Parts: sequence; structure tokens; C-alpha cells
Amino acid sequence: MDTENKKEYEISFLLTSLESEKEFAGTLAKLGAEIFYQKPVAELRLAYKIKKHDSAYFGFYHFKASPDIVKGVKEALNLNRNVLRFLIITPPVKLASAEQPRQQVRPERKETAPILSNEALSEKLEEILK
Repeated sequence: MDTENKKEYEISFLLTSLESEKEFAGTLAKLGAEIFYQKPVAELRLAYKIKKHDSAYFGFYHFKASPDIVKGVKEALNLNRNVLRFLIITPPVKLASAEQPRQQVRPERKETAPILSNEALSEKLEEILK
């Protein structure tokens, strides 16, 4: 498969068991996705039951694949009973300028008007209103 057509994706998932992570990663690899980053799976308690489960194992992967492979991944994961939920997104594009430290630009200070007392301010207002 040519790498020109591949894009970066992130998939987050909830699994029924810790052992099903190997099957999950195997499904991605079998379909042609190249995993280049993965977060260790952690157990968490769910706010509400999903497919009769109170807890699940959450994790996420970053992978490269072509759009047609992603379609196949979605179809395969929808059929997998060990996958409670999953979400595939494209991470935001990192700009080259974002890697360089930003210089803070401070606005130039304008000369401020002299501070007037209440009496001087009243006199100025009376002059303007005349």
C-alpha cells in the first residue's frame, strides 16, 4: 500500500475485557492499519450501563491508514461483541510554526491623558457643554 494515501487517525474505545485488547489491535493490523502510538488500557466505571456492563476498559490508538481501510475497520468493530463503543477521528493538523516558541507581541503604549481631579473634570465638562 502506498503511503501517500494514508492519513493519521485516532481511535478511542471501550472494551469488555483486558484480554480483548489484543484482538482489537489484531483486527486493526489485519486490515492494514499501522499503529504508531497507543495509550495503556485502563479500567473505568461507566456512568451508565452499556450492553449490560457497569465497567469497561478504555484506551486509544493513533494509526495511519487509507480511508477505505478505516471503513473496513468500522465495519469489523461494529460486529465485534467485545467492543462496547469506539470513535475514530482525525487529529488536528500540527503546523510547523506551532513547534517554534511564540514571541509575545505587546501593544505599544499610547500616551494617556493627564489625570484630572474631580473639580478640573467638572470645569472641562462645563466648557464642553457651553
